[in-house]
Amino acid sequence: MPLDVKKTWNACGEAFDRFTTAADSFSDNIERPAIERLIGDVAGARVLDLGCGSGPYSIGLAERGAQVIGLDLSPTMVSLAQERARERSVQADFRVADIRDPLPFGAAQFDLVLSSTALHYVEDIDTTMKEVARVIKPEARLVASVLHPMSTARFPLAGSEDVEGPDPWEGWYFGSPIRCIETPWLAFGDVSSEGRRILCHHHTISDYCSALSSAGLSISEMLEPSPPPEFADKNLARYDQAMRVPVFLIFKAEPIK
Repeated sequence: MPLDVKKTWNACGEAFDRFTTAADSFSDNIERPAIERLIGDVAGARVLDLGCGSGPYSIGLAERGAQVIGLDLSPTMVSLAQERARERSVQADFRVADIRDPLPFGAAQFDLVLSSTALHYVEDIDTTMKEVARVIKPEARLVASVLHPMSTARFPLAGSEDVEGPDPWEGWYFGSPIRCIETPWLAFGDVSSEGRRILCHHHTISDYCSALSSAGLSISEMLEPSPPPEFADKNLARYDQAMRVPVFLIFKAEPIK
């Protein structure tokens, strides 16, 4: 049965926020250092954060002098982002909007578009990348992270009774792109039945590259960051997991001149 992604995120948003900001989170220990390096200086830049979630990147960029607009389809997530911004006395514009829809902005508005672990929830990434290309300035850049296709390949096919995925070295890299997993942050807060499973779309590396190319965007850097050695001291089991199967695929792209 199809799941309502918006209801899912509203139901599990607070638990997800705790999960991704924990001391041993993959987000803070593996993804963030790589994204921060690709983003570079943002002072005075106009930034669009697609799928901003609870706002960790938006707020950090605003603190570094950027003018930030964050979009997320979940009112729960947007409320968390607004609360976090108030707590840190940061000015950032958070709005409820579905990044799968046409973006509510004119052409050539942004110096940077950021998307952190959101594009694998988008079925039609070709259209989304064309929208990104439309709203960024000619000298702008896109920096995006997704769950690595080697990771999403291990997620159960939608409709399967299995919710845990196959063994570490097994999976379905090709075939149905629609996957459904039990959310791994259930232990981080009370989550209703609507938030226990979540749909995502398994896109291959070539899918992402083709979508960018079709939109007129050229990849200048692509990263598959490994966990730093010090992560093993925080959580050896999660360190070993991230060493076996890459967690994130991260890329930087600019309009083709």
